[in-house]
Amino acid sequence: MDIRKLLEDHDEAVRYIIFGVLTLVVSWITYALFVFIGVDLALSNILSWICAVLFAFVVNKIYVFRCTGSSTVNLGAELISFFGGRLFTGAVAALLFPLLVAIGLGFTFLGVEGMFARGITSAVEIALNYLISKFIVFRSDNVIADWYSGLPEGLRKGFVKFTIIFTVAAVIFYVAFYLSDIDSEVGTLYFDYASEMLEGHMPYSDFKAEYPPMAMLLILIPGLITESSFTYQIIFAIEVYTFLMFGLYWTYRIAEKYTDKPGRISDLYIVFTIILLDFVLDRYDIFPMVLLIGAVYFFTREKYDLAWIILALGVVTKLYPAVAAPVFLIYLLVRKDYKSAGRGILICAIIGILSILPFLIADPGTAFSFLTYHMDRGLQTESPVASVIMLLGHFDLVDISYVFSYGSDNIAGDLPDAIAKLMVPIMIVCMLALYVFYLMKTRRSTGGDGMPAVILVSFLAVMIFMLANKVLSSQYLVWMIPFSALLVMFAGHCDGRIAMWLFAACVVLTQLNLIVNYAFRDAGEEFGLPGILIILFRNVLLFVLTYYIVKASSTHRSSDGEV
Repeated sequence: MDIRKLLEDHDEAVRYIIFGVLTLVVSWITYALFVFIGVDLALSNILSWICAVLFAFVVNKIYVFRCTGSSTVNLGAELISFFGGRLFTGAVAALLFPLLVAIGLGFTFLGVEGMFARGITSAVEIALNYLISKFIVFRSDNVIADWYSGLPEGLRKGFVKFTIIFTVAAVIFYVAFYLSDIDSEVGTLYFDYASEMLEGHMPYSDFKAEYPPMAMLLILIPGLITESSFTYQIIFAIEVYTFLMFGLYWTYRIAEKYTDKPGRISDLYIVFTIILLDFVLDRYDIFPMVLLIGAVYFFTREKYDLAWIILALGVVTKLYPAVAAPVFLIYLLVRKDYKSAGRGILICAIIGILSILPFLIADPGTAFSFLTYHMDRGLQTESPVASVIMLLGHFDLVDISYVFSYGSDNIAGDLPDAIAKLMVPIMIVCMLALYVFYLMKTRRSTGGDGMPAVILVSFLAVMIFMLANKVLSSQYLVWMIPFSALLVMFAGHCDGRIAMWLFAACVVLTQLNLIVNYAFRDAGEEFGLPGILIILFRNVLLFVLTYYIVKASSTHRSSDGEV
């Protein structure tokens, strides 16, 4: 065998293997250095992985695939696709190893248990990394670069601005968490859920979980990559960032149809996201929010089947996106598009059944516990009706007590208990009234673009679901991010500015609520007057904002370009 000829014929593969070994060395050395200077083990692992991937990117680009002279856009696309490829192959490896062990390939090799399965996993990961680098990342017609170059300049600037701002804000957020004793919802509850599932336990039947099936999948994904709580939070943030980028894209694309300055709407999306960053990063509400605005986007583009699919996925992530379904149906039925309406119902039914089917098979008695979890709870303290009763209770006009249950502070007593039982029927009546109002207005319409009304009435449905409910948690404001940005456009110049500042004020009061009502009191402890007034005033502003949504949806006029 001519070794020299063999090496020449497979020169690229040989270089890839050599620099792959060097990448492994870089990973080990940087990990040791970070640990040596006192960095936490989990964080050291993340930082060493980033260093190793950056090193691998440079040497693969220059020395292995010899892809030089890239433009800024191409370079960014290569970097994103390279990191994305490594994350993908890492997830594949994380899933493949336990699968190989489960089918009997986890036997001992070279004296190490599971080494054979680990060897196969590593070989698959290396091969996938090579194929992704060669055929996707380092090629002249990079798919991501071509797609990115075809985007409007304003949207490209929005992506860059959002990435920079979000990264800096997230670093500050996690450093603050790391240095403080504040508990993280993601690092405790979500991490525990993921750990339970990775141990083979089934949600609902084996352990209690208040979230729908799709949410549990999104919570599981970071756990497939790490066993560290803090690292789990970082990976969860990457997952959140990915969704938020889709949300930014869809918000901009909706706005560009109705204004000549869609960049200002995407800027509002960025600002609203950042001022709600603690809820964005430490709750999962961003996922259904993005799925809902994605469904609205595809509906406005008349891609109805795709809109129904994304809407259904949003519903099995968190129930509230379902409030947009009647809006979609009314629009289609009034226009006598019975085929799209029927397919939409069928799509939602199929996705709903498939999502719950594994849990029905496991234990029919607990499969719907994420629904019944909220049915028995009392009035949550931040809900509009509770804030009024709390004020009356503070002045001894009604008898109430504070209890911590179902993961939140609630009020109990004869009056709040009686009202809590009425809230679901009241909410249903309010929602039906909205749909009747929209149906009547749509039937009287003489034509034109009815999509602004679809967007605004969907937003109005979300607001009614929030305000007429017995639960209104602070993170629910995340649901409003893209819709509030679009409202500024549809409401017109003056009303739009008022709506913008109203939402900003609601966010400020919500953040103040966290400090006054949660930072300096124990769970279940009575609220003081300042804390009650903060919640009450915030809820009043939410009702005022709802008025501007009603006003805009009544006219559903397009913006004249002024934002």
